[in-house]
Amino acid sequence: MKRIFVLSMFTLLSAAVFANSPSAVNEKVLKAFKETFTAAEQVKWNEGDNSYSVRFIQDDIRYIVYYDKDGVITSSMRFYEPAKLPMNILKAISQRYADKTAFGVTEITAGDEVAYFVRMQDAKYYYTIKFNAFAEGFRYEKLKKQQ
Repeated sequence: MKRIFVLSMFTLLSAAVFANSPSAVNEKVLKAFKETFTAAEQVKWNEGDNSYSVRFIQDDIRYIVYYDKDGVITSSMRFYEPAKLPMNILKAISQRYADKTAFGVTEITAGDEVAYFVRMQDAKYYYTIKFNAFAEGFRYEKLKKQQ
């Protein structure tokens, strides 16, 4: 079930059809975006059949946010450095993965579910550890480095 959630989010990410100028974006959606993300930079809109997606940067975090036609956020993705993770997840990383170096985070929100995919490495492998909001984590992926 959790893998389906992740796969559906990545499918949504890749389903953008074509870029639109902000003037072509529904007024409700544009208003909701401007009220929520007041310091957004490098804003790029895409329109789907019944939704919009917007890519931008705010406070050194890259975002992809999905809106329905009424301006309601349906899901989002954020990409950032591990230092910006919630404290409980940082603590879990330092306790359970002290021998690995974290180097990137993809945070996926859909409805009221949030998942944090933390990319880590050691001398031989790359890892992706998936955490929930309660800092419960499991190894999602392990890839051998080429030597």
